[in-house]
Amino acid sequence: MAETSPQPDPTPQAAGPVAVSEGLSAGDIAADSVRIEEEQRSARVVAPARGVLGSAMVISLATLVSRVSGLARDVLTAMLFGFGREIDAFFIAFTIPNLFRKLFGEGALSSAMIPVLTRYRLRGDMQATQRLLGTMAFLLAAGLGVVCVLSLAMVWLVPARWFGDPVKFAAFRQYLSILLPYVIFICLSALQAGALNCWNRFGLPAITPAIANLIWVGVLVGLLLSPLRDQPHMAIIVMSIGVLVSGMAQWLLQMPDLKRVGLLSRPRLALGEPGLRETFKAMAPMLFALAVFQVNTFADQLLAELLVPGDGAVASYAYATRLFQFPLGLVGVALGTAMFPLMSRFAAANELDKFTASLLNSARLIAFVALPAAAGLAALALPITSLLFGGRNSDPAMLQRSALVLVMLCVSLPIVSVQSLLTKAFYALRDHRTPTRLALVCVAVNLVANVILLQTPLKEAGLALGTAISGALNLAMMIWYLKRRLRGTVLESLRAAAVPATSERLAQPMSPSKVREIPRSILRALLVSCVMGAGAYAIQLGLAGKFGLTGRWSLLLSVGAGVLAGVVIYGGLSLALRAPEVEQALNLRKRRGA
Repeated sequence: MAETSPQPDPTPQAAGPVAVSEGLSAGDIAADSVRIEEEQRSARVVAPARGVLGSAMVISLATLVSRVSGLARDVLTAMLFGFGREIDAFFIAFTIPNLFRKLFGEGALSSAMIPVLTRYRLRGDMQATQRLLGTMAFLLAAGLGVVCVLSLAMVWLVPARWFGDPVKFAAFRQYLSILLPYVIFICLSALQAGALNCWNRFGLPAITPAIANLIWVGVLVGLLLSPLRDQPHMAIIVMSIGVLVSGMAQWLLQMPDLKRVGLLSRPRLALGEPGLRETFKAMAPMLFALAVFQVNTFADQLLAELLVPGDGAVASYAYATRLFQFPLGLVGVALGTAMFPLMSRFAAANELDKFTASLLNSARLIAFVALPAAAGLAALALPITSLLFGGRNSDPAMLQRSALVLVMLCVSLPIVSVQSLLTKAFYALRDHRTPTRLALVCVAVNLVANVILLQTPLKEAGLALGTAISGALNLAMMIWYLKRRLRGTVLESLRAAAVPATSERLAQPMSPSKVREIPRSILRALLVSCVMGAGAYAIQLGLAGKFGLTGRWSLLLSVGAGVLAGVVIYGGLSLALRAPEVEQALNLRKRRGA
């Protein structure tokens, strides 16, 4: 990154900038937080923040654009390559840079840095912030560069003849050589996004993946119109180059916004910066936990390749996973990203009642959206899969297998969405060890379940069922540990009336009756979701059967009618039953309109 002169922090300060040090107490941090919030409220120096729900809506909208463009990318990928040998090799190769992205990009690094950057912002020392970001960028790029070189050396030293399908392994090796440097740019982009989120800038970091997807889509359209569409190996090489370019674009696009808020810094090596040590200390257990999960994800791909006979198992699982990621990003990721800075602030100020209230309300909202999304997607899994991935190179039997994977993944959608939020809660409380210990147990369960289920008639769908089983276990254990950790807050006390109100709607004090209402609210959403799923399935099936809708455009009509029916049924029943989540959304809309 290029050096830029320090710019004033938009957060007002009662005194001049004070350097962040390791000796800061929680009381100092809490005092600074309260003082700055009160000055903002009374003097109105800056415009009021949009709040967590508003930020979540911005992130959801940007994520929706990203998911739609990603869906277009996957549809074009299926049209070009179907479920063949080459696309299997590509998906396995692409899993490796994604592994590092989860580890050093949007996973451990962002989770470890956001609480540190939040305290830096409260203290107002922009020079220290630039030192921290510049050093992190340098260490990240250098470290990942070494990892890329060592990984490629190791892959190229292994003879292709050692593997059951030497041609597929040789293709995998070529694709990986192009794709692996992508991880450097995407992780630097995630570092930038975490910094911008701490300065309440969510839109650009959320929209850059959509821009990257559009680059990828452009490459695929070009391939479809070129003679390479009939040469899958060469076409995937060109596509891999497009993926690398998209990663570079995400890194470059966020630099102007970083410069505007004074966060753009040249690469440097300020190893004495206190926040650096704190970040690495927090990252270590998270990296271990994420490494276990991500290596397990890569192992799943290898197990599918090794234990399921024939080609296509990896592609079948990958296509279904992309559809699963669509609602997951709109629900769990968006709200969790917006909630993390707020929960970090409440935890730093020891305002655990507000922390608990925001956590419970967020979990309730996630369930309200994730349950119908899972039910609707499972009900329409086969027609949606056939509509999106049923190109000229797609086998109908493989489409059915991919649809079964999607049904199994839908079981885990609400589980994974809430689990993501609870993991952020642990990190905000600066407890990184508990999620790590739980991760080890659940990964072991997941691995055993996958090995068993892959050899059943479920085939690659067994991977999705194993994910649901281990995810449910992980969620149950996280709830139990958090309930113990937050004992004495509004979870089980009558202190709600003594807790001062906050400007953030999701963190309003809760009475015991409101706490007891949450399980009933989730049960209501589950029952209404089941009715909605049955209605959407009946409408789609009836329309397809009555009018004989078999073509691509006809299938689009019947699926669209099923989706619309599901939305109407769920929304109508939720309004009729006076679900509080609907009222909250309507109130937010009225407030934004005012």
